[in-house]
Amino acid sequence: MSEMIHDTYEVRPLYEACPEVWRDRIEELAQRYKKLYTALIYDIMAEQYHLPGRSLKPGIGPLERGERNGKLAGPAFTSRRCTTPNTDPVVHNIRLGQMKSMCKGCVFVSDVQGNRNCGQFGEITATAMRAAGCVGAVIDGSTRDSDYLIAMGFPTFVRWCSPVEGLTRSMIVDYMIPIYVDGVDGMLRIDPGDWIFGDGDGVVVVPKDLVIPVLEKAEKNFNDEKLSRQAMADGMDPFDVYNRYGRF
Repeated sequence: MSEMIHDTYEVRPLYEACPEVWRDRIEELAQRYKKLYTALIYDIMAEQYHLPGRSLKPGIGPLERGERNGKLAGPAFTSRRCTTPNTDPVVHNIRLGQMKSMCKGCVFVSDVQGNRNCGQFGEITATAMRAAGCVGAVIDGSTRDSDYLIAMGFPTFVRWCSPVEGLTRSMIVDYMIPIYVDGVDGMLRIDPGDWIFGDGDGVVVVPKDLVIPVLEKAEKNFNDEKLSRQAMADGMDPFDVYNRYGRF
């Protein structure tokens, strides 16, 4: 029998890191975001808030496209790994201790520090995280057990897959802290509570204080796009379409 392990890990509640204006509306906001698409959210941030580059570098995507596994929205629960042969059980089991700091509707986001020699996520971890309220994961690296993750309907966004166990290769060393991931323009900072939105095109990150304003503007543009799309399909001149709806 393996040596007993004990929960001595600090509680750092994600719920408290989320702005009061929306922390009790996570499920509602997630459903509204998932009716949209990442390119639209990116454009709103870049054009109306002068925040270009709020996207992970191309190459990250869902294990499976579609509504069940291919869309993901919620506040970021951040975690950092490091490449190490260390097997210290106190460090190794941060992976378990961090989960009590999660909140319902959160998205696990893992900064793997560029590690490429193993899978840094898996189905058993996802099962435990789902029980803690997590609705999906964004791994700036890889996962194992991809078929199981798809079957259980746990949206997981990764850059590649690997069958290799992480222990003796990579471990979680901290959680609920600012992290950097590989962004389209270099290092992209993600703070706990920033809003994660992913679909078949990739993953964008909305600053936590802009979650509702960006969503409301995106919903308006989304509706305008429906009108302009129909007008073009009906044969209206593209210049007239743009001048009428402001979207093309």
